[in-house]
Amino acid sequence: MRIEVSDPRLVENLRTYLQRHGCPSERRTEDTFEVRVAWSPEGALTDGQIRAKVFGHLREWCQGHPGVKANVLT
Repeated sequence: MRIEVSDPRLVENLRTYLQRHGCPSERRTEDTFEVRVAWSPEGALTDGQIRAKVFGHLREWCQGHPGVKANVLT
């Protein structure tokens, strides 16, 4: 899932936040990165569960960074 951040200076901050919550990522451009969701060996998550996990973490992170937007591109 590709994420775009309105303030490129905060991309690494968001990537670190997501990494701490089991969502490793790889930077793609100045303001975008590709995120994955790690799951337990007991079973893979559905696409809906993955999206819900990422959206939840994005919402939490954005609350702590007023004025910054993080958009899911894919």
